[in-house]
Amino acid sequence: MRCRLHGKEPNLPEDLIRDLRAAVGRKYLLTDANRTGRYSKGYRVGGGAVLAVVRPGTLVELWRAVKACVHHHAIMIVQAANTGLTGGSTPYGDYDRPVVLISTTRITGIMPMMEGKEAICLAGSTLTGLELAIRPLGRVPHSVIGSSCIGASVVGGICNNSGGALVRRGPAFTRRSLFARITADGELELHNGLDRDLGETPEAILGALDRGHTGKAQKRTSIRPTGHGLDPFNYADHVREVAATPARYNADPARLHAASGCAGKLVVFAVRVPTYAAPERERSFIVGTNSVEHLAGLRRVMLDNLQTLPSVCEYMHRSAIQLAASHGRDICQALTLFGAAAMPRVLSLQKRMDAIGRRVGLGNHLAGRVSQKLSTIGGHPAPVNLREFMQENEHVLLITTDGSGIEPIEAMLATYCALPGLTFRPMSKAEAEAAFRLRFASAGATVRLRDLSGGRCELAALDIALPRDTPDWLLHLPEDLESQVKDRAIYGHFLCHVFHLDYVLKPGFSAESFEKAVKALVEARGGQMPAEHNFGHLYRAPDHVAQFYRKLDPTNSLNPGVGQTSRAQNWAD
Repeated sequence: MRCRLHGKEPNLPEDLIRDLRAAVGRKYLLTDANRTGRYSKGYRVGGGAVLAVVRPGTLVELWRAVKACVHHHAIMIVQAANTGLTGGSTPYGDYDRPVVLISTTRITGIMPMMEGKEAICLAGSTLTGLELAIRPLGRVPHSVIGSSCIGASVVGGICNNSGGALVRRGPAFTRRSLFARITADGELELHNGLDRDLGETPEAILGALDRGHTGKAQKRTSIRPTGHGLDPFNYADHVREVAATPARYNADPARLHAASGCAGKLVVFAVRVPTYAAPERERSFIVGTNSVEHLAGLRRVMLDNLQTLPSVCEYMHRSAIQLAASHGRDICQALTLFGAAAMPRVLSLQKRMDAIGRRVGLGNHLAGRVSQKLSTIGGHPAPVNLREFMQENEHVLLITTDGSGIEPIEAMLATYCALPGLTFRPMSKAEAEAAFRLRFASAGATVRLRDLSGGRCELAALDIALPRDTPDWLLHLPEDLESQVKDRAIYGHFLCHVFHLDYVLKPGFSAESFEKAVKALVEARGGQMPAEHNFGHLYRAPDHVAQFYRKLDPTNSLNPGVGQTSRAQNWAD
């Protein structure tokens, strides 16, 4: 389905503003810098000027806004939750055309199908929203909130091949999506890859989804959960291979398909995803040691001997635990009081408070400064016995398993942890929730520490994928890099050998040069970067990924410059 929209010459910005206002209404078109800043500034990095921020409330409004941008030769950056960690969902530097940022956070529809075994998720739907929608049906989503950020969207995860904490499922992926692309000759096309009959024209298809209709099946009747759309790929078996290559990373060609891995080079209206049966019973354990070798051995024992791998096996270094407790305490408290479902609203209120603070001369990061002060009123986010366990051990694993996997892993841990220097114990439900809240808060803790430095300290946030057979998995910095570090948080997905290395640097040191040096260290060990946060504007995409972007977006109108590629119209040098 095509619409020819390009004129011969670009029109004036005023004409574009007029057409965007007609598409979404005056209330949801933002042009004042004080109002656009919360969208145009990245969560960790990135930010730049935009002509406007558009907030459509339906897929039809989104389509009309996109048509206006194409007609006026504007750059589009489509953003969902703005929780990206490498700057890939915000402007970054200068561009050769006007930039319109399209926020999809008002388009939150989720439609379970086939007794909840699948769901169609619209452009701005969140992982928390999906979890709540399918919970009454006894189902759970592919991903869980908090692997790296809270409030993340379903579509954003798929567009960035986000990995996450779940060992058995691998990166977010689907072959079923509804998206628009701009052809080389300037035509806007809508591609319905949902395999559902929803209508004949773009607005008929999009309007049907806006009304909650999922249509009739066109081809297949279901998505096989194994491989979450990559039949017959089995991620758990892939991890078990303990090969000399990483289990997952953003440049993996097998993960690049239409919306999956597109990094904003398509306008994604909806995705169709599988869900999974909720476990009838779960159990969580905590393992502690001061030995890297002990944990490497435990990993091999689990991969080689457990018939059912744990659903979650998260690593936390003592540094991450301490920072999460000191500078992520307010996140832990908010999760305890309000739950994950309320976090997008909490974060939205914080962004509004920041904007007001800048407007009235109270400086940057007002919400963070106030939250940090208030969080000290409450107690430590972990119970005393759990806190003592974490303080005694430099390296901690948080393990969750379910069903028939509970007894085997408990027996295995009892045997292996009888070795000197290793300890474990089961956690109660309350303890497990507190421990995982700390894990979830660790990513934001380094952001808070940087923000409180008043701009003096930079944050180098890296996600690395090490080869599956790497025994010495903890990255040691050479002295010239170690001397630049003020504080750090090291955490990750242990069985997958994917780790997050967040370094707050001392004043005067450059995050960009630090990251380049660490990247060279990782690649010298056979690792890959980025592992799951995508290239954004921090990493250079390899040639095959850049060609994938170019094929999706031949006019370079969508998120230009991502992966450090060309920013120029039509990819001109």
